[in-house]
Amino acid sequence: MLPFRIVSDTINNNEPYRKLTQNPVVMKWGWLISFLIICVFNGWMIYVSEVEPFFVEPQFLKQILAIYFAIFPLAATVYILFKKNTKILVFSLIASRAILAVALCYLNLPPLNPLSISLLGFNLLLFTFLLIFVCKTRGVVVPAFILFFVILLTVVGLGQWAFHLVWYCNLVITVNKAGRQLKDALDSFDGAMLSLSGIAAVGLAVGWLIGVFSD
Repeated sequence: MLPFRIVSDTINNNEPYRKLTQNPVVMKWGWLISFLIICVFNGWMIYVSEVEPFFVEPQFLKQILAIYFAIFPLAATVYILFKKNTKILVFSLIASRAILAVALCYLNLPPLNPLSISLLGFNLLLFTFLLIFVCKTRGVVVPAFILFFVILLTVVGLGQWAFHLVWYCNLVITVNKAGRQLKDALDSFDGAMLSLSGIAAVGLAVGWLIGVFSD
């Protein structure tokens, strides 16, 4: 455990990072902005990806994926619909995250260009921040395993899968953190989930339009 403790102490003593995470404006709006940008990336990726037919035509499958990416935050609202049954809430969240992970696998990175490089760069930068953030708040074990698998997949030539793991972590963590910020701000769980879905829909639409105009 000593190496983990050394890493944790190093992160905690990182002055620039500590100032960033203690800034209330950054921590309140940063998660929402990050989630919005990830949703823009989602919309762009859905548009530019070459998806294989899966019982339906590729274009129709893209539309289904876009709809799901916009409404997946609403999975948590079953907590209210089923009289705050915690078991159903956990099941719905696990199911929605599992479907999300499968959906990401149908979207492949396009050829590199200035736009794709900038969007990929943001994802990698956000992933680095999230690793540090989770290390500081939850310990280094889980982030270390995730980073290990990302590096391993990259080394063995499965860079697409490595990025899918990065993308999934970014999306899941930002939606959770943004949801908590909205819940505190609106003082309403339902309102927070609806707002998250609205942000996701707007981001997807913007990303889709970026794909259209950059095609």
